[in-house]
Amino acid sequence: MWNRVLALKTGYTSIDNAEAYDNEASAGCAIAESGIAREKLYVITKIGPGLGDIAGAVKTQLQKLRLDHVDLLLIHWPFDFNKAGMPTTEEAWKQMEAVKDAGLAKSIGVSNYRISDLKRTLAIAKHRPVVNQIEMHPYLLKPSADLIAFMKAENIVLQAWGPTSAVSKFSGGPLDPVLAKITSSVSKRATTPVEPHQVLLKLAEQLGFAAITTSGKEFRMKEQLSAAAIPSLTPEEIEEIRAAGAKDYKRAFMEHMEEP
Repeated sequence: MWNRVLALKTGYTSIDNAEAYDNEASAGCAIAESGIAREKLYVITKIGPGLGDIAGAVKTQLQKLRLDHVDLLLIHWPFDFNKAGMPTTEEAWKQMEAVKDAGLAKSIGVSNYRISDLKRTLAIAKHRPVVNQIEMHPYLLKPSADLIAFMKAENIVLQAWGPTSAVSKFSGGPLDPVLAKITSSVSKRATTPVEPHQVLLKLAEQLGFAAITTSGKEFRMKEQLSAAAIPSLTPEEIEEIRAAGAKDYKRAFMEHMEEP
């Protein structure tokens, strides 16, 4: 809980939760402890194990969060649909729409959806998904190019989970020397030291992604928040990062994303 309190007091206003993370109760405590007004916060949560009864799951999640609504509710993954006791893709989205209409979520979206999943949802949607939260970093830009283009065409925001994974999880890859060179160049333009993970957050911003970050360290949280203020990457620098990331494939989670 205290990492959440620290994040809120450091300046974060968006809180990403999930039924599967089992972190909603601690988030609820942190929100209460922070003393920050509810209207100043953007609270996200995701439904996974509770997909069999979305309305019931949301009510339980809201109790844990100590809230009467969330700002964004996501379906966490699509691969449980059609299993015993689970809805179809279409049935699940209709349940999400009912939750929105009941005022329990201001906006609804999805997570870890492929183009095929999005097409099935959009075909029957009264309320379109506003977000698809997926793992995204330079090593996934090329494999995800079609999905990124589809989402842009459909005005679905890409929430990038793990945008700094190229340095936090996958160091030692072909991106490292390129990122080091670009970080040095950006630091010179900023006239103050810049960290590689800040460059990656700036990249996500310039590509139009909404970044989801994590850290338990105050100094890192402050660096993440200040990434928006560093100088923009040049088009050439962005292309260098793309080219280096395209030389390898690295994914931490959700291997189903490579399926049609």
